[in-house]
Amino acid sequence: MSTPKEELTAKRLENLMPAEAGQRYEIADTHVKGLRVRVGDAVVESGDRRRKGKAAQISYVLLARYKPGANPTRRTLGSFPEMALTDARQKAVAWKALIRTGVDPADEAERVRVEAERARQNRRTLSDVLNQYEREKLATLRRGDATRRALDGKCGLLVDFKEREPSSILRSEIRAALRKRVALSPISANRQLAYASAFFNWCVVEEIVPENPARSIPKPAQETARDRHHTVDELAEIWAASESLGYPFGPLTRLLIVLPMRREELAAMPIAELDLGDDDATEGVWTLPAERTKRANALRVPLSPLARSIINDAIADIGRPKKSAFVFSTTGETSVSGFAKAKRRLDRLIANARAKAADKAGTAPLPMPHWTFHDLRTTFTTLACEELNVDAAVADRILNHVASATTSKIMRVYNKSELFEPRRQALRAWEAFVRAEVIGENDDRIVTMERRRA
Repeated sequence: MSTPKEELTAKRLENLMPAEAGQRYEIADTHVKGLRVRVGDAVVESGDRRRKGKAAQISYVLLARYKPGANPTRRTLGSFPEMALTDARQKAVAWKALIRTGVDPADEAERVRVEAERARQNRRTLSDVLNQYEREKLATLRRGDATRRALDGKCGLLVDFKEREPSSILRSEIRAALRKRVALSPISANRQLAYASAFFNWCVVEEIVPENPARSIPKPAQETARDRHHTVDELAEIWAASESLGYPFGPLTRLLIVLPMRREELAAMPIAELDLGDDDATEGVWTLPAERTKRANALRVPLSPLARSIINDAIADIGRPKKSAFVFSTTGETSVSGFAKAKRRLDRLIANARAKAADKAGTAPLPMPHWTFHDLRTTFTTLACEELNVDAAVADRILNHVASATTSKIMRVYNKSELFEPRRQALRAWEAFVRAEVIGENDDRIVTMERRRA
């Protein structure tokens, strides 16, 4: 019996009845030669409510000579309704084109499958590439961990692309991600953009991506050089508020005032780097290895008795994990983090204290002007030089500043000197100033550096 031919439509396929039990039948499509629908005796659930949930089981087959000289055979293209009739026709046409070139569609499908599997195995996600970047590049940087967090950490610029291939990430997508970060922290968004651009530049060199999608994207926030420094009264407010902050940020804030090192350097202070002497009246020494300083030079930091006392109290604090290698830690495994949250708490404590003082005086409270922990370093330089006559070069060496390209040759050579004794004297004078003017202790030890040298 010859196979009936019809101009098949989706509606016609929906209305086909199942074959008799143990039988099946076919209908040839008049649009594509060799394409047929095969109807079995089984029934399947139908999405058409008018058919009371029952429909014929239908598959598409292509009758063709798949090998040169072979007899015509049928191969299944797909099932209806999972595969639409138009898709079945397109697939049948594609198969016939392969057959005309001597290619068996089954062989071609296997080749495509193998290539896809090979591509899947060779596929590298952004996360994979970032892991390599961390091993080969970030591990050599002092702030490598912070850079990785800025790239794909919880709030990282590229966090939404971690499972994408780096070459698929578009400039427009980075700009969109950047706009979201600007709403949270404009200056941090600038840093994240810089880190992302550096990462993609590395990818270009490593031939992972053809070009840097973050290149030439303008900074989302305007930055200006900060010259904010605190008054003595403001320092006293910060000191008093830090007393209520508790471990670890309370003592860490006070240490930032007494010892104006970089926030990250103090926060990651390991006990093993400290020589704290025997009693609170003794000066100590903190030896920073080169890999932990921005200058990439080892540095011995003189610790005044007040700095040493704050450190000892922090180490002994009941809130500190006793087995931690760090002076400031909440986990015991890593140094402290979460400065933004701590700063907000500190600002609230200062605002509350100002409100109480204003209420007592019958005046309106004034907020403390915006400040950052970094401003404590600027404050030290200003007050130490103006009030204590500390030499500017000595103050700069205490801050462990990196010499810039515009620094004179003489100053660059001078800055390479450790200047340990002048720094020790300056920090002792600064301690006496803090005790008397900030903490409010009666202390007649405050002397300027000129009087000390006299």
